[in-house]
Amino acid sequence: MGWIFLVVGAVVVFAIAAAFVGSEAFRLGHEAPAAIFDLDEAVEVVADRLPGEVQGRLTYDEVRTLVRATLGYLHDEGVSALPGEDIAPPDHDVVVDDDHALASVLALVERDGLDVADEDAAHVIHALMAHLGDIGALGPRA
Repeated sequence: MGWIFLVVGAVVVFAIAAAFVGSEAFRLGHEAPAAIFDLDEAVEVVADRLPGEVQGRLTYDEVRTLVRATLGYLHDEGVSALPGEDIAPPDHDVVVDDDHALASVLALVERDGLDVADEDAAHVIHALMAHLGDIGALGPRA
């Protein structure tokens, strides 16, 4: 008679554990993973992705400035957060326009006294967006 209680107890414990594991697996499967952004890594990746002629014209410091300006633009648009900052998901789709992003980034870097060609800045923005996509920080393309 005692072994019946042991078997029933084991089945109940297994059922509770299976329900818990199943619910957590479902929750994690439907939750977007947090994208961790590292500025130094991003500068290296972006610089490596630039075409050779652009690599020859831009220094790492200039790439870093352009990356920071692009991130500032994305923050101003409300689609990225600073470390420790939470942002509420927008109630509508946000589309980042390439031309508007380029104009905003160029305005920011010009204010800082950086003189780069428009096409070089566009290459940096494109490479940064590709990197952000690789780390899972971007939504789908419109």
